[in-house]
Amino acid sequence: MANSAGAIRSSVQTKTSWSEDGKLAFGLFWAFTFVSFARPEDIFPVIGILHLTLLFGIAAAFFYVRDLARGKVSFKWSAELILVLGLTAWFLIGLPFGYYRHGSIDLLTDTWFRTLLFFLLMTQTLTNISRVWKIIWAVLLSELVACGASILLQGRQGLDVGDRFSGVNMGLLGWNFLGITVSATLPYVACLYVSRRSALHTGTLIAVLGSSMWMVILTASRGAVLGILLSLVLTWLYILRRSRRGKIASLLIPLCLIIGLARAPAVFWQRLSTIWGGTGVENTEEGASAAESTEGREFLLKQSIKYTFQFPIFGVGVGNFVVYNGSQIRQSDAWLGTHNTYTQLSSEAGIPALALFLALFVVTFRHMKVLLSKLAKGRANLELRRLARATIVALVSFALNGFFAHIGYQFLIYYLVGIAAALYAIASQNAAIPKPVKRSTKARRSSAHKFQWSI
Repeated sequence: MANSAGAIRSSVQTKTSWSEDGKLAFGLFWAFTFVSFARPEDIFPVIGILHLTLLFGIAAAFFYVRDLARGKVSFKWSAELILVLGLTAWFLIGLPFGYYRHGSIDLLTDTWFRTLLFFLLMTQTLTNISRVWKIIWAVLLSELVACGASILLQGRQGLDVGDRFSGVNMGLLGWNFLGITVSATLPYVACLYVSRRSALHTGTLIAVLGSSMWMVILTASRGAVLGILLSLVLTWLYILRRSRRGKIASLLIPLCLIIGLARAPAVFWQRLSTIWGGTGVENTEEGASAAESTEGREFLLKQSIKYTFQFPIFGVGVGNFVVYNGSQIRQSDAWLGTHNTYTQLSSEAGIPALALFLALFVVTFRHMKVLLSKLAKGRANLELRRLARATIVALVSFALNGFFAHIGYQFLIYYLVGIAAALYAIASQNAAIPKPVKRSTKARRSSAHKFQWSI
């Protein structure tokens, strides 16, 4: 085995037979990803009868299992996959202890089943860098479609909530969830921008970024603004400032933000001003609404923490916080979600579920740090290193945004973790990361700070 970083082979250049199989399963998974995020049925309701998400998901799983049975692909275990399967097992074990078991079953067989299928297919089909780029493009194109359609359909009945614009997408690319998704995809946009130089790529990325940022302004989500600002700062530090092309973008992005903010609707500034307060802020209709929203979220946070300690093992039941809290408090503002991913999991599935979820973050961060520290610098591993940095930024952004929304069962975090697991597996499979060797206890202790392997 090579004993120097300079001897590490490039995972980008190395080709292996196992990474070329399962093309049909991956193609169907790409479509599964696109329709899961873009939700074309929200734009054209008639498409809903086709159940495209379920159709592409099941088809991708079928062809993957077929290839697995024929020996064309091999099942790939990872620490991330084990943790997600452990989380699934805990949800199932806690099912009999839930307050409203029928609601838990609905969530597990609908939302969580799709998320689990999505994550499984992601960890099994992303077997080379090219596929990782393609699956990133699937989400970015979904973002463009959802935001572009919302902007074009602005003014249509049902797309507004008061003076705020919710957009057409009913999933992760609409309303308050949009800002969370945008902050998580921003580093990948930057990564693609500094990696790809064609006019088509650049134009598409500008369209994605422009439409999504304008949509975030229209939604007037305070949490989204904070998350995006953090993502922008980290993206500049870890990705853009490292290349000449990125430095040019660093000058243009603030200019575009200034133009966008100058055209922002009044409701955006009214809600944003409630973050730092000020005389007369709460006297306006939107200011009062924002203040009421803040108080409501604080109330829900306290309730979710209360239930966490009342039911520390299995919680009130997966997906049961809304109905349990509403039945206990018996007032209209109690029938809402936790607005916090972490207390959502702890109050609904217990502290062990939260521990597994946090362990997923720890393992993923560790793998990305290992990848960055062990990969030789230079053009050969440049794409892997950039993707690893982008993934770290995306995870940090999600970690912050997790305090403002309850999306513990949704695709987004598992999309980021899936990319990280794929990058680590690709680097390991192609000898970009050295394999561990057995050592004496004394030797292991002396080098424990250098490298740790996944569970």
